[in-house]
Amino acid sequence: MTICMPSHRNLAGSRLAIESALAYCRARDALLVVSDNSGDPEKRAWLESIGAPLIYLAQDNDDARLNIEAAIAAAPTLLVMPMGDDDQILIDPAQPAFDLSDLPFDYVGVTPVTISFSEALGMERHKAFEITADEAGGRMIGYLEQAHGDNGSFHSIYRRDVFASVLKLYAEAHPTKGNYGDWAILLALAAYGKFAHDPSTVYRYNMAKWDSAEKISALTEAAYTSVGLPPHPETYEKLLQFLDIFIFATRGGTPLSQDERQRLSKDIVNIFLGSFVQQIAENPENYDGAMRHLASMVLEERDSFTQFQIALMMVDRIQPGLKDRYVAFVKHAFQGM
Repeated sequence: MTICMPSHRNLAGSRLAIESALAYCRARDALLVVSDNSGDPEKRAWLESIGAPLIYLAQDNDDARLNIEAAIAAAPTLLVMPMGDDDQILIDPAQPAFDLSDLPFDYVGVTPVTISFSEALGMERHKAFEITADEAGGRMIGYLEQAHGDNGSFHSIYRRDVFASVLKLYAEAHPTKGNYGDWAILLALAAYGKFAHDPSTVYRYNMAKWDSAEKISALTEAAYTSVGLPPHPETYEKLLQFLDIFIFATRGGTPLSQDERQRLSKDIVNIFLGSFVQQIAENPENYDGAMRHLASMVLEERDSFTQFQIALMMVDRIQPGLKDRYVAFVKHAFQGM
């Protein structure tokens, strides 16, 4: 297994995370890739002096997505784990090590114990779960129920080829490439296959940036407006999330069969597009007449792909031209099916 850490913080800001990952790798015969675009010469000199089990990449980009892709691409193992450079990964000595070599073929990953913490609030949330439902839609629902509103479990262990394929699709073809896609990516991965649980691996997720309603609102707004989308994303983010999940989860080249993808498409429409339509019904004053009419069309339609096409028309009400960009995304994602 390879821990993949894209790192933009300087040495002082990232050293604790890197040292925890190195200690974990030495104990578990794993590797650590640090893809560093901080530009900090002190950090570079320290990292270059370490050697195995560290693979060090000095990057000259300032793009977080390119940085994680570089880290994943450099991993020489079949399993990878993304890690933030302000988080920590630890071993619970009371638990036996999990045998990753014995992961069944229909499992796409392994969740650690996740501790989401905020030092300022003195708060910790513990999560420890597996996802073993046989149906893809059931696995997505299972993740949503276990996540409890935060996506710290994004930092799990994944089959590299499956994880990298979703990141590649997002980077190559997503209409905005905004930094709000982690939920859609994780839910699609849960749809692809089951997750085991490793109680001996503890991931401490630093949620300092997200530990108040004000911070969450500001960061969410910035994630959308920074890529040219309109303000007040709370009025439309559920629609964009639905489109991304639908495309990622039902595209070609996934571990799912055609029949599984067809069943899953109905579940995604019911759960995610249904949630957006309900939001419109409860807050009609926030939407124009065209959007309200399209929402009524979704309710009248029974075919999931037709409902998806209606959602594509909805997205043009958010921003003119966005529908065409999503159509191009769909063509890219489904090519070869």
